[in-house]
Amino acid sequence: MRSIVDWLQDWTKTQIDGDWEHEQGISIGMLDNPGWILRADISNYGDFLKASEPLGRDNDEDWIDFEIRIIAKTYVYIEIFGDINKLNQILHSFKAIIEELEEIEKRGIGILSSQRIKEIIDSVSQSLKKKS
Repeated sequence: MRSIVDWLQDWTKTQIDGDWEHEQGISIGMLDNPGWILRADISNYGDFLKASEPLGRDNDEDWIDFEIRIIAKTYVYIEIFGDINKLNQILHSFKAIIEELEEIEKRGIGILSSQRIKEIIDSVSQSLKKKS
């Protein structure tokens, strides 16, 4: 079974086009509360997304959230952020979201709603809990 890091490397290679990697590309960083954030330019999937705001969190110790930002109808970014224990879930959630977007793209029709993204993140969380 391929690791999540191998998948992320392979996906990143498919995005490199001479411009993508010089703009936002993809990054993983720390938040000061503390936590993790994954930011990625997913403009290639922009036709299948709408902007969204973070949903908010119930507490400061166990949380994960996301935001879709669309800038000038051209650039589309996803941010997935969570508490310090959520890096694995963030990476797997990103993978699941990209796989869903690729399926929509194959069909040529559809929008990945913020509600569906939340369902994906929740499903990933449940799946990872079962494995541990």
